[in-house]
Amino acid sequence: MNETSEAVKGVSANPLRLALANLGCKLNHAEGEAMKHLCAGAGFELVPFSSEADVYVVNSCTVTAEADREGRRLARRARRTGGPDARVVIAGCSAQANAEKMLIPEVDLLLGNREKLRLPDELTKPLLRDEKPEMRVSPIEESLDIESVVLPQFGSRTRAYLKVQDGCNFSCAFCATTIARGASRSLDLDSCVEHADTLLSGGHEELVLTGIHLGAYGRDIKPRSTLSRLVSRLLETERNFRLRLSSVEPGEFTRELIRVVAGEAYGSGSSNEGSYVCRHFHLPVQSGDDETLAAMNRNYTAARCASRFDEIARKIDGACLGGDFIVGFPGESNEAFERTMEWVRESPLAYLHVFPYSPREGTEAIDMPGQIPKTEQKKRARALLELGRRKWTAFISSQTGRETEVLFESRRAEDDLLTGLSDNYIRVLASGPDEWIGRTVPVRLAPLPEKNGFSRIAARSDALWGEFAS
Repeated sequence: MNETSEAVKGVSANPLRLALANLGCKLNHAEGEAMKHLCAGAGFELVPFSSEADVYVVNSCTVTAEADREGRRLARRARRTGGPDARVVIAGCSAQANAEKMLIPEVDLLLGNREKLRLPDELTKPLLRDEKPEMRVSPIEESLDIESVVLPQFGSRTRAYLKVQDGCNFSCAFCATTIARGASRSLDLDSCVEHADTLLSGGHEELVLTGIHLGAYGRDIKPRSTLSRLVSRLLETERNFRLRLSSVEPGEFTRELIRVVAGEAYGSGSSNEGSYVCRHFHLPVQSGDDETLAAMNRNYTAARCASRFDEIARKIDGACLGGDFIVGFPGESNEAFERTMEWVRESPLAYLHVFPYSPREGTEAIDMPGQIPKTEQKKRARALLELGRRKWTAFISSQTGRETEVLFESRRAEDDLLTGLSDNYIRVLASGPDEWIGRTVPVRLAPLPEKNGFSRIAARSDALWGEFAS
């Protein structure tokens, strides 16, 4: 047993119980799994966040003010559950970029993004026992290399998130990511392959490439690389699996990347037999109005972004395209918002993630003139979300009758049906054996059958039925 494990047990014969909650992006969830893996190896007993524990860790997100509030809410809940003797920790982006807002009485310790990946060591250090939470947050700009942990398995998930990049060199006017994450840093190709092979050996049949600025992968390493090269290299492995990309900036979804993913996508007849790229691509568009994009410091125009979406849809049959949008950005006029609505109507987007603009400390936009009232922000968000719902319904309908592969995740308690995701991001329900859970299964997509109790409205909405296709 190592020194950390002895310290964790202390004078008790029982290990300390640790509960961890993840907030935010896929990268944060990947790091949360790494934190749990490190703590388990150091002798902690992992328990659900709703349970009584000795240590509670909130792996926080600061993308919006609401995300910060959720981190504080979870910390207060942990204190109520664990009582006065539990140690409550807020770690990650909120602690790194917005520490003053996280200094609440219920918290004992704040850990930055570098410190959280040394969680077992940080937990064995004695607290200063000041009236305020102790802050252990080092300057993120000192991070020159990517902090990464080789995971043998990704919790109980059927898919695993593979961290290949961190940080961002952009200076978008609304975003605190650079403050929280620092400069762009990439994991070298060989290490990416090693991490992927370990996860695949653990039984995962889908890997999701994650990063804060995934499209910038490889620019900082020697020899220089690219996301398209990484995709090609990973698919050369002898193992059969499917590869999904998390969010890629519109300006970095290059023609070379489109060529690679189109040639390796499901149904493309790829030379990498059994392995393929999922036909699901998410791009943070943010606005369909050029003046708003310029004010945001985005590096593309609405027309260029539309061209990329059209090219992906044209070259990859059945591709599911998603986009992030910010509404109510300072100075966004009614006319500018209508241009975004029209841009979305004309695009091949299948779904939208819509966020009312949220002021973040330390960003350029917080002091911009023309701040939009929250009531107007919410009105615009509702309109865009409704358009997004109609786009999703149309996409779901277009996929009926097609064949795909579904990675089944679990069995639903309410109706005993299996549930999983197709490669192109459709929720699929099916009747099948437990052996399908954690496996990719070929299916033909169909409307949800009314004989199973689904209404006509449900059959047109969020999910499809999967009929086994041998």
